[in-house]
Amino acid sequence: MRFVSKPLLFVVTLLITSTAGSPVLAENADKELGNKVIAALTSVANGKCPSDLMAPILLDQCEQQLSVMQERLSSLGPIKEAQYRGVEQLPNGAEAKAYKVIFARGSMMWLAATSSNGKLNVLWSPG
Repeated sequence: MRFVSKPLLFVVTLLITSTAGSPVLAENADKELGNKVIAALTSVANGKCPSDLMAPILLDQCEQQLSVMQERLSSLGPIKEAQYRGVEQLPNGAEAKAYKVIFARGSMMWLAATSSNGKLNVLWSPG
C-alpha cells in the first residue's frame, strides 16, 4: 500500500466534492464505501491523511507519500463525481470495489476496501 506516481497505490478514503460542494455517487454504488473514498481523496488533496478513515498501514503509507499524492490530486481540481464500477479481485484474492472518480480536470480509477473496523485498508489507483 503506497502512494506513488505510476501506479498510484494506497489505502485511503476519498472525498469527492461536486460543483455544488456535495459528493455525487452513481445510484447503485456502495454509498458508504464511496463516501469514504470521496472523503479520503479530498483530505489528501488538501494535505492531510485522515486517520479517522484509514487503517494503520494505509495511514502510514499515506503519510509517507502525502506530498506526491497531494500534488497529483490537487492538480485534477475538485471531485465532481464517483461512479461505482463493480468488484475487482486483488492479486491476494481479496475483493475491492472499483470507482471511477471524475475531477474537474480528469479522472482516475480507484479500488477500495475496508477492514472489519470499517476503516479503509485498500485504496489503489493505476494512475
